[in-house]
Amino acid sequence: MSSSTLYHRLGAQNVSKIVDDFYHRMIDDYRVSRFFNDDDKATQRHTLNNLAKALLENHPTNTPEFKQLLTQFFMSAFARFKDKERLPESGFAFFGYIIGQNHPSSKYLCDSHSHLLKFMPEDTHYDIVIAHLTDSLHAFNVEPALITQIHALAESGRDSILGK
Repeated sequence: MSSSTLYHRLGAQNVSKIVDDFYHRMIDDYRVSRFFNDDDKATQRHTLNNLAKALLENHPTNTPEFKQLLTQFFMSAFARFKDKERLPESGFAFFGYIIGQNHPSSKYLCDSHSHLLKFMPEDTHYDIVIAHLTDSLHAFNVEPALITQIHALAESGRDSILGK
């Protein structure tokens, strides 16, 4: 097995295409599209692509650079307002697993993300995300061994993202 990262094994162009396909599947699915705001979809795809690249390249998730990528995606996709100065540090506890907080929970979302509390994501929503990811990977003929590794990476954040 190659020691290169998932990102390099998939190829930069394929990752971008897979992310775009995945994003469109998510936005087109009424069961999960409600979690996204209605702002600039191109920026949402771009920031998701940057975040996916970092995750697939095994970047450490506790670095300021990674936290910035996470913030950019979170702000573009989920925030009701974009005034970052109004966000408390706990505003990103929803992704506590990724940024290394001790008690990840969506209960700590700041006001700009409070609409997510109304539409609290559950395991069924996460299952939908995994299904869309799988469909996107199959659409681009990703080999089964890579799909298994990507699933493991995606599943590793389930409990923390759902605040379990």
